[in-house]
Amino acid sequence: MNRQFLLCIGRAGTCMGTMAFVGALPVLRSVWHMDATTAGAIQTAFNLSNALALLITSWLSDSLGARRMYLVCTWAGACALVVFAIFARSPHSALILIVFVGLTQGGAYSPALLLVADLSAPAARGRAMGQILAAGSLGYLLSVSLSMWVAKSFGPAAAFAICAAGASAGAMLGQLSLDGVENRRHSREAAAPSEPMHWGSIFGPTSICLLVGYVAHCWELLGSWAWTPTLLATALQPFGYGAMTTSLIVGGTVHLSGMIASGFVGALSDRWGRSRVLICVGAAGGICSMLMGWSGHWGPGWVIALAAVGSFFILADSGVLSAAMTDEVPARYLGRVMGVRSILGFGAGALAPMAFGATLDWTHQWGWAYMPLAAGGLVASLAGLRLRKISQQNARSSNHAQSAIAQ
Repeated sequence: MNRQFLLCIGRAGTCMGTMAFVGALPVLRSVWHMDATTAGAIQTAFNLSNALALLITSWLSDSLGARRMYLVCTWAGACALVVFAIFARSPHSALILIVFVGLTQGGAYSPALLLVADLSAPAARGRAMGQILAAGSLGYLLSVSLSMWVAKSFGPAAAFAICAAGASAGAMLGQLSLDGVENRRHSREAAAPSEPMHWGSIFGPTSICLLVGYVAHCWELLGSWAWTPTLLATALQPFGYGAMTTSLIVGGTVHLSGMIASGFVGALSDRWGRSRVLICVGAAGGICSMLMGWSGHWGPGWVIALAAVGSFFILADSGVLSAAMTDEVPARYLGRVMGVRSILGFGAGALAPMAFGATLDWTHQWGWAYMPLAAGGLVASLAGLRLRKISQQNARSSNHAQSAIAQ
């Protein structure tokens, strides 16, 4: 079986724990008597621990190897989910235990991208990044759908348990897919004293644009992932659908479109260029976020349609930004740069669910709550515009230099 395919399937399994709390949230808010701010705070704690794990494991991947870090985090993540399923019985216990889930689950993200960067050719890197991110979206789809359905039918503890089982299966598949793959330690390749690492030279104008775009992308994405399933469940409630039907509609709307987006748009950026694609999808995601919350006044059909289209564009720039960063940064420094990017991106994005919940409690309007998220997509689009301008300036400078040499 193709190694990349098996790694993607394993990655889908390991991501099943990421959306376990979000999927069960419509039930948990009633069972645990939580207001929106408390629910958002728990998800923010998960996101912050995720961000910390991303920094640590990205940094360690340079010295210990991405393969080793990926396997350690996937197995630890499965264990943390089992503990969460057994002991999370209130907002207070969930707030503590979800930190351990975030620290382990989040740690596998950057090593997975670094593995793909090592195993794929630069010309096909956008497609490869898109595939591994699409696999993650498949895991999120399964996580949201199964946890929502099982929570409605059998209770939140059973929902967490089914996601823990999926993460365990994903860890086993990841182990199989990486059997025989070299555990490359890039820090050893960069150990020559004549090549010290200079952050100023690595984070040039292009890298800064990509960093700003990624932070804005994470803000919009993490806020949307935390609350759009609840928006959809609320919109569907008057129809009286069963738990399975509701969970399939919610999970498919949010994550199936995102799964398609990651693979398709990543490959598109290989052909059309990273900046051009980033401009388009960032702006489209921001516009959809503006409209998504207000669509509840127009009917459930509009909510589902805009959530599906919005989810497509909100996630679409993830693979583009990751591929562009791997194009820009030398492989020997990539883990540490990805760590800085992750702590800034996920650190900022971690605050989005709580900010969303506080805005919703204050205004009691989904439309106003989505407005801060929309700013993320628009900023990502502006970063793409700046990136394109820098690329054009560099191209002109190169042409002028070649002309001077020729003369």
